[in-house]
Amino acid sequence: MNRPQGPSVTAFAETSALCAVLEGGDTKARRIVSDMLPNERAEFAAQLDRLRAMLADRFGNDIPSGFQPRVRVLDDEGHFLARSEKGS
Repeated sequence: MNRPQGPSVTAFAETSALCAVLEGGDTKARRIVSDMLPNERAEFAAQLDRLRAMLADRFGNDIPSGFQPRVRVLDDEGHFLARSEKGS
């Protein structure tokens, strides 16, 4: 039986893991992620966090396409930024 082949996703473990999740293969994704080095998993997690931030705000509300936040309240590590006083 000839089944059409999808795109190759084996070039990057991160892509393979994400595709496994998209296809409902959580066990396969878990295996792929467990084979990654700790620093690779941390970098992948940071990349997924950036992607997630593009999909919804921190409260889970949908973000409309083209939306640009007016004020940045969190730094890159998720800490609240100090309010700067103008004129000081």
